[in-house]
Amino acid sequence: MARQGTDEGDRHEKARDLAEDALGELAKGHEDKADKLIEQAKKLDESALEDVVQDLDEDAGSDPKAAEKLPD
Repeated sequence: MARQGTDEGDRHEKARDLAEDALGELAKGHEDKADKLIEQAKKLDESALEDVVQDLDEDAGSDPKAAEKLPD
């Protein structure tokens, strides 16, 4: 017997992880890999992508110069 809420939560978390991995690939300049990860995330749960984007916006708002502080 499937646990409905858990399955949905698992899909959301997996999609979120994929979206975050895509950001990492973008940071490395691997756009093709990032695109594939984003497509996988969309298929699982598109709202997870929206969550990641919202988190990025919130993080940028809390420290607008955060990107300048990234390690080499």
